[in-house]
Amino acid sequence: MRLVCLSDPDLELETALRDALHPYGDSVSLEWSSVADPDAGMLAEADGVLCAHFPPDVRVLCPKARWVQFWSAGIDGKVYPAIFSAADGSPTSVCTGSGIHVDSCANHVMAMLLAFARGFPVSSRLQARRQWDRAAVVPTQFELEGKTMGILGTGAIGQAIAERAKAFGLRTIGVRRHADRPVPAGFDVVLPHLQYHEMIVRSQFVVMALPLTSGTRWIFGEDEIEVIPKGSYLFNIGRGGLIDERYVLKALQNRWLAGAGLDVFEEEPLPSDSPWWDLDNVIITPHAGGNTPEYWPRLARLCADQVGRMLRGEPLVNRVDPELGY
Repeated sequence: MRLVCLSDPDLELETALRDALHPYGDSVSLEWSSVADPDAGMLAEADGVLCAHFPPDVRVLCPKARWVQFWSAGIDGKVYPAIFSAADGSPTSVCTGSGIHVDSCANHVMAMLLAFARGFPVSSRLQARRQWDRAAVVPTQFELEGKTMGILGTGAIGQAIAERAKAFGLRTIGVRRHADRPVPAGFDVVLPHLQYHEMIVRSQFVVMALPLTSGTRWIFGEDEIEVIPKGSYLFNIGRGGLIDERYVLKALQNRWLAGAGLDVFEEEPLPSDSPWWDLDNVIITPHAGGNTPEYWPRLARLCADQVGRMLRGEPLVNRVDPELGY
């Protein structure tokens, strides 16, 4: 099996992949090609492609590829009809890196929530001014126990967030497309997606943990601001396009939303003149929620597992549904 990694040389990634693939010996080869200057000869023989991006002009250079492994969980804007089949019409399994950064994303959301609960945004500003002002911090602090967190998305990341929230005494409500399935770990209740607004009405904390698709773009906007209880908090660990920033920004400026923890934005990097920087009730992180020192080793183990599945003729994990786009 010939694998090509579409990336500039990266010693850490290469070491992790070669270590993970070592048990397969000579039955699996690993080569590297730049996306900007692809090696057509190398790609023409590739059985599998590991990548961050796989643009159409590179896809046509890989007629034999039966497996495309993205190393991100979110693949919005990265898939297109031709990616799902080889030149002879046989299906190509397109897979995501879902699961690699479950813990880091869940911990990131909880860190932002706890920061608000203990008044850290105010304390940080006071520290920058070398000012000791307990009276300014105390009114911003609040308890978590007994409150409700609504999580839009009950996949691996949503479940991990819910389990952590339960440890702090929160009630958890999820929303998903197939609510008739068993309630996943960490959730008290799971509602069908048509009852999305019911979840919002019942939640003091709303978390966006969805992939970005045509059906989820701006899923939190003007209508949702209308029904969310005043003083609630919003967190987005998914994609910037999940929220309509025009209305969320106004809700934060007017203090209808008490605060927001945002790791992602529609425009990234966030421009230096963006009004988001001026909000004292927003925690901004630079799309770093999924970052972890274990990212490449976990990706390498996932790839090695996928290789084993291919060699044994078993279905691959994290396969993208062409109809749903995730």
